[in-house]
Amino acid sequence: MKQVTKTSNEKSATVARILAAIPLLVIGTQHLIGLAPLEPILQGAGIPFPHFNALLGPVVQLLAGSFLISGYFARLGALLAIGAMSLASYTHLIFDWDSEPPIALPIIILVLSGYVLWKGAGAFSFDLRCQKCART
Repeated sequence: MKQVTKTSNEKSATVARILAAIPLLVIGTQHLIGLAPLEPILQGAGIPFPHFNALLGPVVQLLAGSFLISGYFARLGALLAIGAMSLASYTHLIFDWDSEPPIALPIIILVLSGYVLWKGAGAFSFDLRCQKCART
């Protein structure tokens, strides 16, 4: 458990996790409330169980975004984001839909999440705060 929350005081990791979290939270919310329906996109891309995945996908995005924005279990959030954005990148390559965001968005989130997975939550995170409390 300590390895999941282990982090340094790097501000670059903070910037990366916040930049990855914001689109995850916004797009996850849009998918969840039906503003940007996910099921037709998953059906068009041939993803199995599109109805189930249309419910699961936004929940995973919101969890990942919440973990990343707070910096609490940020590495777990980064791992969830990498899974979700890998599927999003695949979907972008296979299927075109109306109001499709650029493919660069999931790729950028993948890279930023990979950095957070590597470095940890960074400065101004609950992971760092908990790490400092454990030392005293």
